[in-house]
Amino acid sequence: MSRLLVKNLKQVVQIVDDSTTEFLKGDSMNRIKILNDPSNSLAILVDSEGKFEEIGDLGEIEKRDGIERILDAKKGIAIPGFVDAHSHPVFAGDRVHEFAMKLAGATYMQVQQAGGGIMFTTNKTREASEQDLRKDFEEVARKMLQSGTTTLEAKSGYGLDVETEMKMLRVLSTVTPGIPLEVSATFCGAHAVPKGDLY
Repeated sequence: MSRLLVKNLKQVVQIVDDSTTEFLKGDSMNRIKILNDPSNSLAILVDSEGKFEEIGDLGEIEKRDGIERILDAKKGIAIPGFVDAHSHPVFAGDRVHEFAMKLAGATYMQVQQAGGGIMFTTNKTREASEQDLRKDFEEVARKMLQSGTTTLEAKSGYGLDVETEMKMLRVLSTVTPGIPLEVSATFCGAHAVPKGDLY
């Protein structure tokens, strides 16, 4: 059994410390379980399937058999990964030019009437190649991962036609080596009322 030892942690945020609690709600959300060790001697033993097998004192855990890999956390903190439950990470173009309009008091509908809003992004996404969308998505995915996101529910929605929506979903379904982000792709074809024919 291949095991990973993560050592030299100063803090481990566990949320719960039992195997029966599935989630916290209400007041219990204010009582998450956090282990602290000023000597940075906390460790996590991870099994071959990526599940935490043991959390605790490094001196005890490092005695276990089957440890094949060791990751030095260098006085770091282990926290659960963030789950982004609503995102649209595949798109082309940006709407930076709309900020001045919004700061000047323009409504979303006024921005749209001036050529901005979702239809601006839709047109740019339709024009973009699948390869360009994939490259841009990989950059977004890396930034999300660096910020702690490990699971991403990713919607299409900027195509508003079958061809572009499918192109976006293919980007989302492509496994990217080196980016260990779990992606759940969702078709969101009715994101806005499209202009012209859908087919």
